[in-house]
Amino acid sequence: MVFGINKKILFSPKLIYAEYKKRKLLLRYKGSFLTIGDFVSINNSGIGNYVFLGNNVKLNNSSIGDHSYINSDTIIRNTTIGKFCSISSFVKFGLGYHPTNLISTHPAFYSNNHPFKTYVNNVSFIKKERIFIGNDVWIGENATIMDGVKIGDGAIIATGAIVTKNVLPYEVVGGVPAKHIKFRIDKELIKHFLETKWWDKSESWFEQNYKIFIDIDKFIEYFEINNEK
Repeated sequence: MVFGINKKILFSPKLIYAEYKKRKLLLRYKGSFLTIGDFVSINNSGIGNYVFLGNNVKLNNSSIGDHSYINSDTIIRNTTIGKFCSISSFVKFGLGYHPTNLISTHPAFYSNNHPFKTYVNNVSFIKKERIFIGNDVWIGENATIMDGVKIGDGAIIATGAIVTKNVLPYEVVGGVPAKHIKFRIDKELIKHFLETKWWDKSESWFEQNYKIFIDIDKFIEYFEINNEK
């Protein structure tokens, strides 16, 4: 992945305003070690520690856990994202629904919260459901995650996939609509990894034990010897 922060060569009113907004966001989340690119928008959202948001990332009514990163031009709505997630560029979360079982799919007949003319005085169809992304999830470029989907810990979403249903822990899916490709690791390891909940360890623990993350045998041995879950 190419991370979405570019050096600014020329200054313009737009870039000056972008820098002003960036500084305001960094001040708001001071102490969380947040890193952001230009034209980032964060509204009604929670940010964990050591999070990275690339250029033009839009985060609305969402939360993102420690050490997760979101690359450039990704739009996230109504989504809970776990820790240590790797989210690429041009990914879209939460596009909303239109009803398919009514006379018309147009919002004029079932929702009054739009800038255009509608005929109703209330909302009779729920158009958005929250998305839940587990920990250590990798989502490829140009993927789309539809409303209400739950993606399990350790899963991988292939580039360009449109995910319309839940994804199991450590499952790899791809395609339109996304379908099962394989599991990253065998079922016994999946059970073991989920039990460790390693993503919830302290910062000092990661600093001391990061080397076990490149050797599965050492990783398993550590948790067996220390009887940790």
